[in-house]
Amino acid sequence: MVSLRIACVGLLALSACSSSSPSVVRAPRQEAAPVATFPDEGGTYGYRAEDPVRVGWGNPGILAFFELLRGPQGQRVAWKRLGPCDEGPSREYADLVMFEVSYDGLGLPVRMYLDPNHGASIRAPRGFTIEGLSSRDTPQTPEDVIEL
Repeated sequence: MVSLRIACVGLLALSACSSSSPSVVRAPRQEAAPVATFPDEGGTYGYRAEDPVRVGWGNPGILAFFELLRGPQGQRVAWKRLGPCDEGPSREYADLVMFEVSYDGLGLPVRMYLDPNHGASIRAPRGFTIEGLSSRDTPQTPEDVIEL
């Protein structure tokens, strides 16, 4: 009777240990949700692995970018990490991270590519704005030009 109790306790302990290790069991890969595209000319910045948003600074850089990213009317964005970029046969984009990004009023979320390891000048991908940064496009009037 005592050995049966010990066996039951041991079996429970082993099953508890095996179920608490998420790195052992991997969930099947889910189909990607449909994402919106912005069909106007050019504008691949952030939307293609070949032209990612280079935030730098690792995860803190990613968080800072999404804190500043807004919709066209200043809406806060919702974002979800999809995982590392697995596009390209040579794994040349393996350092990039894919995100699904949306805001109120956007029909379908968009897929954005961020490079957390390399920094560069940040600008808003097409269809978005950056809070606190003014447009860096060509000035509309000569008064907007600042000579250095």
